[in-house]
Amino acid sequence: MELENQAVIDVEVTEIDTPESESIERWYSAAQVQRILGLNKSALQKAIAKLQGIYGIDIKNLRRGGARATEYSQIALDAIELLNAQKFTELRNLVEKTPATSSVGSTTAIVFVEQHHQIAQTASTVADSNLSQIASFKSGLLKNYRELGRAVGKQAAAELRLGFTEEVKAALADLQES
Repeated sequence: MELENQAVIDVEVTEIDTPESESIERWYSAAQVQRILGLNKSALQKAIAKLQGIYGIDIKNLRRGGARATEYSQIALDAIELLNAQKFTELRNLVEKTPATSSVGSTTAIVFVEQHHQIAQTASTVADSNLSQIASFKSGLLKNYRELGRAVGKQAAAELRLGFTEEVKAALADLQES
């Protein structure tokens, strides 16, 4: 087994222009965001949780305040809109432009370069492809369910007509006999 050569760079980390939540220009109330995006409270909370958990957006960039005084940023509004529209590439671009979480306490870091960057790019491309396939499969599955529903509906209607016709025929025969 051959050992790999890896470039390791020891860097000094210094915060420059640390983004503050106050640098976000526009904030919306929860009711405004729900109305603009057409979401209920639960769907809004789930979208914020996805943006925070999956996409790593700092909660301070998404919302401020608490309880009934919660406000959501323009970043949150744009990101939720892209997430719901399944525009994942545009969402990733927005996430990359979003101010990063400040790291307090750490002053040095070790950075691995070379193939790790390529691996990360490949993984990102594969993830985008997988998300697109999932959306396609979901669409196909819903189409199949609709077709099945139509077929079962037609069959049920035919059975209903047949049963109705037979009952009317039997009732007419009873009337003729009496």
